[in-house]
Amino acid sequence: MKNRLLLIIAVILIASIPVLAAAKPAPKKATPKPKIVAKKAVKPAPKKPVEWAAKVNGDIISMELFNKRIEAAIKEISKKTSLETAEAQGIIKETRKSILEQMIEAVILLQWADREGLEVSDKTIKARIAQIKRSFPTAHEFHKSLAEQGMTIADLERDIKKQILIEKLIDMRSKAVAASDEEIKAFYDKNIDLYLQKEKLHLSQLMMKDFADIQTERLKATSGQSFNGEDIGLVEKGQLPVPDDTIFALNPGQLSEILSGEAGYYVFKVVEKLPARETKFNDVKDGIRMFLLKEKGRTQYTKDLNAEKANAKIILNEKVSGLFYPAVTSQEAEPRP
Repeated sequence: MKNRLLLIIAVILIASIPVLAAAKPAPKKATPKPKIVAKKAVKPAPKKPVEWAAKVNGDIISMELFNKRIEAAIKEISKKTSLETAEAQGIIKETRKSILEQMIEAVILLQWADREGLEVSDKTIKARIAQIKRSFPTAHEFHKSLAEQGMTIADLERDIKKQILIEKLIDMRSKAVAASDEEIKAFYDKNIDLYLQKEKLHLSQLMMKDFADIQTERLKATSGQSFNGEDIGLVEKGQLPVPDDTIFALNPGQLSEILSGEAGYYVFKVVEKLPARETKFNDVKDGIRMFLLKEKGRTQYTKDLNAEKANAKIILNEKVSGLFYPAVTSQEAEPRP
């Protein structure tokens, strides 16, 4: 019995050997490495050359920007007159020439300011733009005005930068000059009318369409009742809607006679009378000095700018070369690219 049991166990073990061998995983085949194919380099498309209207010392004024300015100007001209008339065509030609000159001058100015080491910060430009925006009732009106002029915010920023640079160049030259006391006094004497304060009246005004009604109101006021007029503040001669000689002859508290104007009948009451007076020289001396220094600086700036323009190398595209005024027709003109 024992021998039979051992025989059965031996048979079971022998039978299990193929099964265990079959359970072993097959050896992995080597995965072939992918072939690396070198990609051909894609050459970037050649950039289309910018068509230019003018070159100023190597810097270009694009034809696109020039035409954009022209289109905006023509749009404004069309609002006032027919573009078909000879007069309008003449205006358009002069406008094209003027815009080109301004754009060339702007480039020269930027180059000049750069050599002088002048800069304008973005913060300063944004502050100026904010100031301009405040003059419009809404942001929409501001952007609408820009669009009507064919301008973008970038265009406005460029123009503001130019203006600030001009101010800086003028200030530099103003600080390099002087204004003597004799010059200041001569300016004061020559422009004395600027320093005379004219006689002024502080008035209350009553205006009515019917003569009988205003007559009744005036009678009430002369009888001790309050004058039912509107305060119109300080006025000078010539600013009233009626002849004013008799009014300026009145004293404070007095009423004028009934006067006829285009809108109806008027009565005036003098609240206060400010006599004419002369502003003394010493009171305006410093202001005149500053004005003269600024004027001298501006004169020197103009001379220097003209010298910069005369020395600039300006090359005009043949499309626009015929627009330039005779003073620069000797400048080289190149065919359009």
